[in-house]
Amino acid sequence: MKTLYTSDLHGEPHLYRELSELAISSSAKIAVLGGDLLPSVRQIGQCRQMIPRQKNFIEQFLRPFFKELIETTTVRQIFLIPGNWDLGYPYLFEEPMEGLNDLSQKSYLLDNGFQLIGYPFVPPTPFWPKNYEKMDDTEGHWPPQPNPSYIPSSNRVDQLVAIDPSHYFRQQATIGDDLDGLPRPIDCNKTIYVMHSPPYGTGLDLVAGGQSVGSRSIRVFIETYQPLLTLHGHIHESPEISGRYFDRIGNTLSVNPGQFTSCSKLHAVNFEMENSGETLHHTCFATRDSSHNFKFHANQRKQSTRNS
Repeated sequence: MKTLYTSDLHGEPHLYRELSELAISSSAKIAVLGGDLLPSVRQIGQCRQMIPRQKNFIEQFLRPFFKELIETTTVRQIFLIPGNWDLGYPYLFEEPMEGLNDLSQKSYLLDNGFQLIGYPFVPPTPFWPKNYEKMDDTEGHWPPQPNPSYIPSSNRVDQLVAIDPSHYFRQQATIGDDLDGLPRPIDCNKTIYVMHSPPYGTGLDLVAGGQSVGSRSIRVFIETYQPLLTLHGHIHESPEISGRYFDRIGNTLSVNPGQFTSCSKLHAVNFEMENSGETLHHTCFATRDSSHNFKFHANQRKQSTRNS
């Protein structure tokens, strides 16, 4: 089954339009988006406009886009998880849409016998939205936290609540706890996990300076259960820093296509689900050398790195 995967589009319409073009050119049946779908704001003074802005993007652009994608291309199913900036994510599913599926901490069994399982949470970041952040485990270290940070109010009006992140995190389950509670795979050899955070200590979780910032719990989870494929995002620049957009953890193939770095076009991968290791193809970093590192195309131009 031909599949598309991308992450971290951050409400950029031109990237969504390129996704539609890729769906047509690849004849994909499945499209999977791994979080950070909606517009984000970096300045803390703009944070209170974030949910209204994301809700407007959903109503005016994203739901119509998904409807058009299903009606005018070969894509028949779209699967989504939120990322750490997607505070307005629940509004995507206030009205049902045929073919549009919320995969966040849920499982979906496809007609070909493959199973998709999604997980959105990431370890604490230095950014202020905390709704999709959790402690990795009880021993994990955090980067400096903005205080106050913010989460949506419990009654889901377009408001944010200020929190002390240290206190907030200690009241929540850890990522490790959550992973233990995910739906169990029917057959790990036919299971694909979609997780916004990449696993720790791979070519998929490096920031400037070469520091790994992925999830240790996700790494242990993959080592333990050895699913066929895991799809990630969150750390936009990692493929350029490491020279890899995929890695191996035992027998598991793990992928982070990156976003917004040297290649000005959409960072995405497409593959045949039944043979992902041999058919994996990146929209920007398409050629690989003998050590499995990608080579930049000659016509790629440098742009400033935009973080997770």
